[in-house]
Amino acid sequence: MELGQGILVGHWVTLRRFLLTFWRDLRTGKAIHRRGGGHMLIDLWGSPRSRADTPVVQQDFKTDGLFTVEYPDERLPVYERFRVLPVLLYDTEDGNVRCTSCNICAKVCPPQCIWMSQAKGPKGNVLPLPEEFFIDMDVCMNCGLCSEYCPFDAIKMDQNFELSNYERHQTHIYSLQDLLVSTEYYAKTHPEAWSSPEEVAERNKVAKKKDQRLQKALGATAAPAKPAPQPAKA
Repeated sequence: MELGQGILVGHWVTLRRFLLTFWRDLRTGKAIHRRGGGHMLIDLWGSPRSRADTPVVQQDFKTDGLFTVEYPDERLPVYERFRVLPVLLYDTEDGNVRCTSCNICAKVCPPQCIWMSQAKGPKGNVLPLPEEFFIDMDVCMNCGLCSEYCPFDAIKMDQNFELSNYERHQTHIYSLQDLLVSTEYYAKTHPEAWSSPEEVAERNKVAKKKDQRLQKALGATAAPAKPAPQPAKA
């Protein structure tokens, strides 16, 4: 390759993609639609869409034009294994929080951004439920160890990555109410993991274990069954 030819080829590739972007927009009817810009005081193209209506841009090696996605008016697809911040699950059927406040997630958390307190019953006895649960999302490093080590399958990694606001000292410390999501929500965002045989077996095991602990804590353990009467010997 002659001197300077590589630079010319690079510029040609960039120019070609730039022109193909306009051609793609004209071909798909997006040339006069609002793209990019976020919230503006004066918007000639109408108000930005809500998050649910934001178009998802699929890109692959056949995509023509620029690869830039004009977030937040456009966004890339979020795949199931994409993980960002942890959440706590509660069962949709009965509303019970899965967390037992065993504190294992807080112990294994590398940056130590999880803390909690355990709930107590009317008699002052400790219950396998969290009274308070906090995660500092600015400190969380998204490693997922809390989810991996949770023995009750209560803490999972979510796909929400949009935390931007004008205050980060209080609003990014998520409380128990901020962290709770239903199992129905998790099943929708993680359909493959939710329906896998390993996940189903783990759910059944965890539900049985948690019920035993709760019954024991409440002192409502069923009385032992009486032995069946034996037939009289002849």
